[in-house]
Amino acid sequence: MTNSRTTWKLLTLALAVMALAGCMNQRDMTEGSGRDFAEILQEVRVCADGATVNGIDVSYWQGTINWDRVASSGIKFAIIRTSDGFFRDPQFARNWSEARRVGLVRGSYHFFRPNKDAAAQADQVVEMVGRLGAGDLPVTIDIEDESLYSGYSKATVASKIRTFVDRVEAGTGKKPMIYVGYYFWVDIVNDRSFGDNALWIAQWGPTCPNIPDTWTRWTFFQTSDKGTVPGISGNVDLDLFNGNADALANFAGGDGGGGGGGDDGGGGGGDATIQGVVFQDVGVGTADMSRRLPGATVSISGGGSATAGAGDAYWSFSVGAGSYTVTASLAGYQTASRTCSVTAGGSVWCSIGLVASGDGGGGDDGGGDDGGGDDGGGDDGGGDTGGGDTGGGGDTGGGDTGDPSTQGKLFGKVVDLTRSPDPLNYKTGTGIPGARVYTDDNEIDTITDADGNYELWVKPGQRVVVATKQGYLQGSSVCEVVLGGETECYVPLFPDGTGGVNDGGGEPEPEPVGCATAGGTPAGLSLLGLLLLAIRRRRS
Repeated sequence: MTNSRTTWKLLTLALAVMALAGCMNQRDMTEGSGRDFAEILQEVRVCADGATVNGIDVSYWQGTINWDRVASSGIKFAIIRTSDGFFRDPQFARNWSEARRVGLVRGSYHFFRPNKDAAAQADQVVEMVGRLGAGDLPVTIDIEDESLYSGYSKATVASKIRTFVDRVEAGTGKKPMIYVGYYFWVDIVNDRSFGDNALWIAQWGPTCPNIPDTWTRWTFFQTSDKGTVPGISGNVDLDLFNGNADALANFAGGDGGGGGGGDDGGGGGGDATIQGVVFQDVGVGTADMSRRLPGATVSISGGGSATAGAGDAYWSFSVGAGSYTVTASLAGYQTASRTCSVTAGGSVWCSIGLVASGDGGGGDDGGGDDGGGDDGGGDDGGGDTGGGDTGGGGDTGGGDTGDPSTQGKLFGKVVDLTRSPDPLNYKTGTGIPGARVYTDDNEIDTITDADGNYELWVKPGQRVVVATKQGYLQGSSVCEVVLGGETECYVPLFPDGTGGVNDGGGEPEPEPVGCATAGGTPAGLSLLGLLLLAIRRRRS
């Protein structure tokens, strides 16, 4: 009995040590112990110059945001995630448009991945936001999570950041900001040449943050990751701007020489929004909008035209209440029109499908009258089927077909092992719907269906399959993908006990933990999972 108790105490201690180790990576964000005397002496607390302005930063983790309620709550600016590595945030297009519609100063941030090509990441961001205009904050490069930068010298990291910020500045017309924590900057970068880039400091707790000596003041300050704001379900990051409302407007007032990603074509002005994308209609209308047509010309009755934005082919018009006919055209495609109605202060999606010249007729939604919006849209501005960008997020992100000559098929289920009669057998776990599933290259993802099932076509080889879901700890399995074959790969998740979101501000690169198996065997059980299961069985 004594030996048994000792064993369980050791297991519990191991869990506590692992949890503590995970918390240590957050020393940039939260105040706490672990700092030596020399570090404390070097810290410089910098308070706001005077008045401050309240704002938020958001991503698809916040779900579908009611931006009218956000704006009426006193929030004056929003910084919206464009992407993480090459993963495009599926809520970006909607959030970017809605923030402008409700009158907020808007900005964007990109979670930088040092193991991905810096120039390619920059080009994707430029493609998504376009040339920035008045009311648009500069793009922010989000650099955090020291584990991602292991093995890189400070000079190498600084060079990667420099490539990104210079390329984004050239493409958007505004000098990017840098989001970082004090210790991360000192330990990983510590390059004073970035002093001209505005600082967005991350530190939760203090009224006046300590900042690296690369800067003498902060421009934005992330004060909490557990804020609550009307119009947003769950927690949201809270931020301050260092200055009053006029100073914020002036900071965002510079014109980068363009219209901000093709998102606002005018249309006579008004308090309502008609928006959408232009896509190639393959015969099923808005059921498949994955083949976007950037560069298409979009016009609206009553005057006003826009160009479908680069990448996602997004467009929008600010209008008054009423019915409008929207027409899209592009060389090589048949011109199409669609009529949509919008209420005062509302927002409706009115995407248009174009049929390639020489093809047969289009799908149901290629043209004609439509009093509502696209599937998933309606007057709440909820977005098109698939959640916006083609780069990820909706069910279209994973893809139902692949190329067997260059890829293999991963399929399986994301399961809750705490609701299983046999936790060591993943197939007995209860499926988790709405979980995001992606692989270690972070370039393709999908969302599980109502039963927790998913499917991905990926490059062959050993792949880490990662799953995330609000209210659960991130889980992963390692599975071997065979060229032209199919591999079954179940991913277990454990509730986090809080119902919170487990992204921590960015989405950490998964560690290749678990047991890799080939030939369709469920794979991947982490050490933490084994310990939790052992303790659970002991208690039962």
